[in-house]
Amino acid sequence: MSGLRLTARSSLPGMTTLRRALVLAAIAILAALLAGLAVLDPFHLRHAQWFVAATVLATIVLVTLTLAVAVRIYALRVLVLVVGGIGAVGWAAVAYLTIGLDDERGAVAEVASGDRRLVVLEGEPFTIDTVFRVVLRSGAGPFEQESPVWLGEPEGAAPDEVSFRGADEVAVRTGGCVLVSRVEPVTLLVDPVHRGTAGC
Repeated sequence: MSGLRLTARSSLPGMTTLRRALVLAAIAILAALLAGLAVLDPFHLRHAQWFVAATVLATIVLVTLTLAVAVRIYALRVLVLVVGGIGAVGWAAVAYLTIGLDDERGAVAEVASGDRRLVVLEGEPFTIDTVFRVVLRSGAGPFEQESPVWLGEPEGAAPDEVSFRGADEVAVRTGGCVLVSRVEPVTLLVDPVHRGTAGC
């Protein structure tokens, strides 16, 4: 009897380690699914890049911890932690720099209709030339939505007017042309997204 008890007790640490690894693996899979959803961005979140950065970082950390718990050889465990740590720090640095460079120069004009706003912006991310663009925004806070509506030509003029047409259409008037797009109310998908005076 004492031998059986000793055997049962000696197997508990291994079972605990396996259970921890499985729990961490399940959480890592969930984080990876959330990262994929953030990349797809079906709801056109204005701050989607921050969600991508956070969920990918969480996935890297959780995968590293899962492997570190599952591996029993000390040297391999240290190697996993070092590689995972480098990957996490590297991803965090790249994400921070990329998001920091994605800086708009400011709103030139804004037209509101209820909770939605058509905003004329000066400046396109990662470009030097002056480019005007129009975006549609809805809501506020971390889950604020934003979809592109119109993109001007480099060194081109700002649109003459932006306006709402009912609940599901927006319009941009530029150079004598009126460009109309439809808006999907839930995802805030704008179709089509116009460029310059194309389609006039």
